[in-house]
Amino acid sequence: MKATLIAGLVLVATQVGVLAQDSLTAAKDLYASAAYEDALSTLTRLTEGGGAAPDIARQVDEYRAFCLYALGRTGEAESVAETMIRRDPMMKLDSPDVSPRLEVMFSTVRKRLLPSLIRERFKTARTALEQKNLKEAEPQLAEAKLMIADAEKLAIKDDGLADLSVLVDGFLQLVRSTADHQATAQPAAANVPQESPAVIGTAAQATAPRRTEAAPAPAPRRTESAPAPASAPRVYTVDDVGVVPPAVINQRMPAMTPDLVRITKAMNTSAVVEVVIDEKGDVVDATIIKSVNTSFDNIVIGAARRWKYRPALKDGVAVRYVKTLILVP
Repeated sequence: MKATLIAGLVLVATQVGVLAQDSLTAAKDLYASAAYEDALSTLTRLTEGGGAAPDIARQVDEYRAFCLYALGRTGEAESVAETMIRRDPMMKLDSPDVSPRLEVMFSTVRKRLLPSLIRERFKTARTALEQKNLKEAEPQLAEAKLMIADAEKLAIKDDGLADLSVLVDGFLQLVRSTADHQATAQPAAANVPQESPAVIGTAAQATAPRRTEAAPAPAPRRTESAPAPASAPRVYTVDDVGVVPPAVINQRMPAMTPDLVRITKAMNTSAVVEVVIDEKGDVVDATIIKSVNTSFDNIVIGAARRWKYRPALKDGVAVRYVKTLILVP
């Protein structure tokens, strides 16, 4: 009896799928014959009550946008395109009915949305990392990486994307290397206190303008800061659209003794330092977010207070800005 019921449900689902595909084909034929209003009506009936398969729903939205654009209802067409791109930022138009004008319309909407969508993925991944949920963070970072590459192809102008690209790459490398380390760790290592790093990079990043990132992070380990003013100005980060990040003038790390180099390398982890850069380009706050060891922390903090930048700009005005540097001894 149970097997019969299941078989019946499968048959009904199959029939519904066939009917939906037939209706979609009819809508496509109406669009091809320039019967745009009739095609829209068919598409609307197809999705009434929901429940359409994901692939069918995507094609329905696609042709709805096509019809609206053909009818001159450009704003509505762009709204449908925005919904589709928000649902799947990496979606591609593969319909044979796509015209060059439709491709331009979708590309324009994608260019407008990508910077904010990239930041949304990054924020989600960063929150997962702060909670040490690597499995949740990895797909968000991987998608953000693809979206950044797409933004570069589209020549999107966003001064914060360069820093975001480095940050996403660093987090993604961290997640994968940490997962590999956990998979191969010996049982005896369970007795050794360890802390998962927040990000990963190279020591050379400390002198390269593009090897810096900004992001809120877990509670600091060690900090050195100037006294806070009575009314502190807003501090921007790479999460803020329309802000030109600080440019490095001097960001050198002092040399370490051979013994300290050996010790820090043996830790097999990274240090993360967060600096607040004021409107003059001076570092007014330096915080160790991820510690390697106390000696290395002291060197980083001391060096950070001497770093110099061209200040971040918001609408042409110098503003305070947080940068997070990834350092591997």
